[in-house]
Amino acid sequence: MADSAKRDKIAAARKKLKKFQKAGGRSASKSRESTSSPKPKASKTSSNNSDYSDEMNTVTHISSHEYNEHICSDNEELAIHSESQAHIPTPGNIDGIPEETIRTTASTESLQQLSRQINGLLAETDAVIDDRENSSVAELERRNRELAALLERHSQANEQLNIQVQQLREHTHAVHQQLEKERELFTDRLKKEVGPLKEQLQVHIQTIGILVAEKTELQSHLSQSQKIADERFNEIEELSGRLKASRQRLGELERSLSTSVNSGQQFEKSSKDSAKEVDRLKLELYKSNKSLEELKQQTSELQEKLHSKSIESANLQQTASDLKGRLEMAEVYAQQLSNQNEHSQESLQIVEQLQKERDQLSSQVHQLSEILQQVTAERDQLSSQYKDYMEQLQYQNSQLSQQISTLTEEREQLINRQHALESSVQKLQQQIEESDSQKTEFEESVKSSTLQESRRLQEEYDELHHRHEAQIRDNTQLSRLLEEKEERISDLESRIEQMGEEAGDKTQLLESIQSDKTALSRALTQNRELKVQLAELQNGFVKLSNDNMELLTKLQTEEHSSKELMASLARQEDEIKKDREALALKEIEINKLQQTTHDAMKEKLQREQIQDRLRHFEAQAQLVDTLQKELQSAQDMVDALTTQNSELRTMLIKATEPKKSDQQEENSHREDVIDSLQATITQLESERNQMFQNLKEQRNLSDQLGIKIADLQEELVQASTPSSSEKISRREYEQVKQAMEMIQDKYTRVMRDKAELSDKAEQLEHIVLQLQGETDTIGEYISLYHHQRALLQQREIQKNEYIAQLARDREQMQDKLGELQVLVMQLMGEKKILHSYQKESQRPASPDSFMIQPHLHKHSHAHAHSHMANGHKHCKDEEWPDYTSSESDVESEVEAIVGGKEHDAYFESPDSTDNTEHENIIQATKEAPATHEVKDSTANKILNLLSEIGHSNLVDRSGFAENNFHPCKFCRGSLQVL
Repeated sequence: MADSAKRDKIAAARKKLKKFQKAGGRSASKSRESTSSPKPKASKTSSNNSDYSDEMNTVTHISSHEYNEHICSDNEELAIHSESQAHIPTPGNIDGIPEETIRTTASTESLQQLSRQINGLLAETDAVIDDRENSSVAELERRNRELAALLERHSQANEQLNIQVQQLREHTHAVHQQLEKERELFTDRLKKEVGPLKEQLQVHIQTIGILVAEKTELQSHLSQSQKIADERFNEIEELSGRLKASRQRLGELERSLSTSVNSGQQFEKSSKDSAKEVDRLKLELYKSNKSLEELKQQTSELQEKLHSKSIESANLQQTASDLKGRLEMAEVYAQQLSNQNEHSQESLQIVEQLQKERDQLSSQVHQLSEILQQVTAERDQLSSQYKDYMEQLQYQNSQLSQQISTLTEEREQLINRQHALESSVQKLQQQIEESDSQKTEFEESVKSSTLQESRRLQEEYDELHHRHEAQIRDNTQLSRLLEEKEERISDLESRIEQMGEEAGDKTQLLESIQSDKTALSRALTQNRELKVQLAELQNGFVKLSNDNMELLTKLQTEEHSSKELMASLARQEDEIKKDREALALKEIEINKLQQTTHDAMKEKLQREQIQDRLRHFEAQAQLVDTLQKELQSAQDMVDALTTQNSELRTMLIKATEPKKSDQQEENSHREDVIDSLQATITQLESERNQMFQNLKEQRNLSDQLGIKIADLQEELVQASTPSSSEKISRREYEQVKQAMEMIQDKYTRVMRDKAELSDKAEQLEHIVLQLQGETDTIGEYISLYHHQRALLQQREIQKNEYIAQLARDREQMQDKLGELQVLVMQLMGEKKILHSYQKESQRPASPDSFMIQPHLHKHSHAHAHSHMANGHKHCKDEEWPDYTSSESDVESEVEAIVGGKEHDAYFESPDSTDNTEHENIIQATKEAPATHEVKDSTANKILNLLSEIGHSNLVDRSGFAENNFHPCKFCRGSLQVL
C-alpha cells in the first residue's frame, strides 16, 4: 500500500514538471517572436497636424504594448527562475545612460500625456480657425508662428523619444539572451539535482516498507500486551478488593487500639486519683505523726510527774511506817500508864488524842486506798483502750499491707497484660507489614501510627510504673512509721506499768491523775480524730479497690476483645494462606519480574534519600558559612564603628577643651555627653568580645558538624553498597532507625544553633544600628560645636575689626582736632583775639574761668589716664568734649581750643608749662599771613573740618555687622535676646 501511494505521488510530480517545462517553452517562443517581428518606425513627421498626431498615437501604442509584453514575460521568467534574477543587469547601467532620463522618457504615461496635449492644442487651433475666419491676418500669422514653434519643440521631443525607444529595444534583446542562458543553466541544474533526489526517494520507500513491517509487529505486540494488561488489571482489582478488606480489618484493629488507649487513659486517671488519695493519706499520716509526737511529749511529762509522785509516795510510806511505830509505842506507853495510873485523867486524854489521830489516819488510809483502786481501774481502762487502739492499728496495717500486696499483684498482672498487648501489637504490626508489603506508603503510615501508639503506651506504662513504685515507697514508709509507732506505744505501756507499780502517795496521785485525765481526754479526742482519718483512709482504699476492680473488668473486656480479634486474625490468616496458595503460582511469575524492579527501586530510593540528606547537610553547612560570613561582616562593622567612635572621642576631647569662662556650662554638658558616649562604647566593646566568644563557639560547633557530616557520608556510602542479602533483618532496621533518630537529633541541634546564630546576628545588627545612631549624634554634636566655634570666631574677628576701626577713627579725630586747633589759633591771631585771651589768662581766675578750668583739667587728666593705661586704643566716645555744639559761640570755641591745645601739649611734653604753649602759638600767628583771603580760607577749613567731624564714621556706625552687639560701659558678655 505504501509503495503504490509513493509511486502515485512520484507520477503526479513528474506530470507537474512536464507542464511547467511546456509553459516555460511557450513563454520563451513568444518572447523570441516578439523580438524577431519587424518594428514600425515612428520617426517620420509630416507637415499636416493630423498625420503627426496619428503617428504619435501609433508610436505610443506600440511602445506601450511592447513594454507590457516584456514586463509580463519578465515577470513569468523571474517567477520560475528566482535564482538567476540576481545576475540580470539593471537598465540604468546599460550603455552609460543615466537612470533618471530612462525613467522620465520610458514611461508610457508621460508619452500619452504629451500626445493628448498636442491633440488638444491642434483641436484648439482648428476651432479658432473655424470660428475666426473673419479675423485679421496678423493674428493668424502670429498664431501660426506660435504653432510652428510648438511643432518644432514637439518634433525634437519625438526624436528624443524614438532614440530612447531604440535603446530600450536593444536592452530587452540583451535581457532575453541572458534569460535563455539562465534557462539552460537551470535545466542543467535540475537534471543534476533530480538524480540524487530520485535515489533518496527510493531509499525513503525502502525505509517506509521497513517501518510498515515494524508497525505490524508492534501492533501484534500491543495486542498481546493489552491482553496481559487486562489480565493484570483483573489481578489488581482482586488485590485491591483484598486490600480493602485488609484496610477494614486494620480499621477495626485501630478502633480496638483506640479503645485500649481510652482504657489506658482511664487507668491513668484512676492512678492519678489514687496518687491524690495517697498524698492525702500522707498528709493525714503527717498529722498523726505530729499528734503522736505530742502524745509522746505528754507521756514524758506524765512519766516525770509519776516519778516525782512515786518518790513522794515512798517518803509518805516511810512517814506512815514511822507513825505506825509511834502508835505502837504510844499504845504500849498507854498500857503501861493504864497499868500504873488507871484513873488518871491525863492518860485518858492522851489516849483519846491518840485514838483520834489513829481514826484520822485510818480514814486517810481508807481514802487513799479508794483513790488507788480508782486509779488502778482507770489505768486498766486506759490500757484496755490502748490495746484496742493498737489492735485496730494493727488490723488497719494488715489491711493496708493486704491492699499493697493486691495492688502489687494487680500491677504485675497489668504489666503482664501490657506485655501481652505489646506482643499482640507487635504481631499485628508484623501481620500488617506482611499484608501491606506492596503499598509502602500505607505501610509507613501504619508503622508510624503504631509506633507512636506503642511509644505512647510505653510512656504511659513507664509513668504508671513510676507511680506504682512511688506508691510502694509510700506504703513502705507508712509501714515503717506504724512499726515505729507500735514500738513507741509498747515503750509507753511499759513505762505506764512501771508507773502504776511505783504509785505511792495517794493525795499527790489525785492531782497527777486529774492532769492525766485531761491529757487522756485530749489523747482520746486525738484518737477519735485519728479513727475518723483512718475511716477516711479506708474509704479511699475502698474507692481505689473499686477503681482497680473496674480497671480489671475493663482490661478483661479488652483482653476478650483482643482474643476475639486474634481469633478473627487467625481466621483471616487461614483465608489469606488459602488465597496465597492459590495465587502462589501467579506470584512466582510476577515476583521474578518484580524482584529486579523492586531491588532497583529500593536502591534508587536509598540513594535519593542519601543524596537528599547530603544536600540538606551541605545546605546547612552553607548556611553556617553564610552566618559566619555575616557575623564576620558585623564584626568588621563593629570594629569600624569602634575606630570611628575612638576618633570621634579624640576629636571631642580636643574640641571640648575650655577656651573662655563663658563656655564652662557648655563644656560641662559636652563632657557629660562624652562620658555617656564612652560608657556606651565600653558596653559595645564588651558586647563585641562576647560576640567573638560566641563566634568561636559556633565555629567549633560548625567544625564538629562537618566532622559528623563526613562520618555520616561515609556511613551512607557504606550503607549504599549492594548487600548480599536482599531482605533487611529487624536488627539492621532498628540500627538504621536509631541512626536516623540520631541524625534527626543532630539536625534539630544544628537548627537550634542556626536559630541562635540568626538571633545573635540580629542582635549584632541592632547593636550596629545603635552604634550608627550614636555616631550620627556625635557627628551632629561635633558639627554644632564647629558651627558655634565658627560663629564665635566670626564675632571675635568682627569685634577686632570694630576695635581697629575705632582706633583708626580716633586717630583721625585726633589729627582733625589738631588741625582745628591750629586753624582756630590762626583765626584768633588774625582777629587779634589771642592777645586779649593771654591777658585774661594772666589775670586771677574769675568765677567764669574757674567754671571753665575744671572741665579742662578733668578732661586732660582723664585723657592722659586713658593714654597711659590703654595706649591710644580704649578711649570711649563719652570722654571727648562736644566740640560740634559750640560753633557760633566764641567762648565755647575758646574753651574747645584751650582744651585741645592742652591735650596736645600734654601728649607732646607733659612737663612743659602753659607759657611755652602760648609763645609757640604767638610765633605761629606772627608767621601767618594777614590777608583777608587767608582769613576766609582758614574759616572755610575750620568749617570743613567741623562738618567732617559731625559726619564721621562713628556717628553712622553704631554696631558691627550683627545687631546683637550693643556696646555698654557697665555690661560684659554677649547680649541675650529674650
